[in-house]
Amino acid sequence: MPADNLHLTLVLPSLLWPHHETIVPKLQLPALNTLRQWSKYFSQSTSRSQLYRQYLWQGSWLQLASQQINLDSNNYSLIAIPISQTAGMHQLQYLDGKILGLSIEEAKAFCEVLNTWLRKDGWQFWPANPDLWLVTTPQKIEFTLPSLLDLSGSINGTAKPTGTDATLILQRQTELQMLLYQHPLNQQRIARGLPVINGFWFETDCTGTANNEIPLYTDSSWAFHAHNLPTNYIELTNFTPSQQEVVLFNDQLCLPVNQGDLYTYMQILQQWEQNWWQPLLTALQNRQIHQLDIRCEEGLLKICKPWLPPFWRKTKPFSGLSL
Repeated sequence: MPADNLHLTLVLPSLLWPHHETIVPKLQLPALNTLRQWSKYFSQSTSRSQLYRQYLWQGSWLQLASQQINLDSNNYSLIAIPISQTAGMHQLQYLDGKILGLSIEEAKAFCEVLNTWLRKDGWQFWPANPDLWLVTTPQKIEFTLPSLLDLSGSINGTAKPTGTDATLILQRQTELQMLLYQHPLNQQRIARGLPVINGFWFETDCTGTANNEIPLYTDSSWAFHAHNLPTNYIELTNFTPSQQEVVLFNDQLCLPVNQGDLYTYMQILQQWEQNWWQPLLTALQNRQIHQLDIRCEEGLLKICKPWLPPFWRKTKPFSGLSL
């Protein structure tokens, strides 16, 4: 890659382990630790949803989704997120996104069921992506709900809609949950070993601030105009032979962090050591990359190869608790 001036940004939601009651065993990540030793840290605390908006799309998400499916963007619409929820002792646990294993054909089939049921009310569901839909309504609906991205896999009693039409949203959530309970589409999913679709999370529009001039690589359904996420640094070099700046957005850690799955969290970090940290360290050493940024909810690491190894700087090994 002739990219000695390449600026690469890795956006890694849930990079840090938040469950402090569970001790993270010692991680063997020597390349990452060297990168951290070469870095300057900037505390930039933000929510997960803000991180998505900052890097994955520009402008109105609903308008972009409407354009993608050739829908009149002047209609009143909401974001509708299918989820698989399970009742716990004090809260609901949920799965969303690609872990649901929805195909676009299956999403259309679910939408047809919902549209038939709600035809009298003028609600209509449209699958912009297999796991992210939108719903058009005959009138504007005013409510506020926290972003599902910020609920970290569980919905407690405080995550309820507020505002003028809060009661309507609660009614719709309950109504559709009852409709899908033991529905044939879900029975088919159970037979295939997939989680059932038994709930929806409704959100109002959200505005993204991403720079569309910078190539984006991700497999997130929230993104627009993105390239496929490469599996390792070598694959990235084949994709970007002459780019000056690139953003990679990888939210692979979100699910194990949401579920408190420490084993999978550690396993992914070890895979990244081989696929990303070590090759990126080598690329910086060889001046193939000018600057590497690592961004998560808690802050930013700006990494450049130093002129002299900073032997005087003692950096604690990465423990999953802080950058």
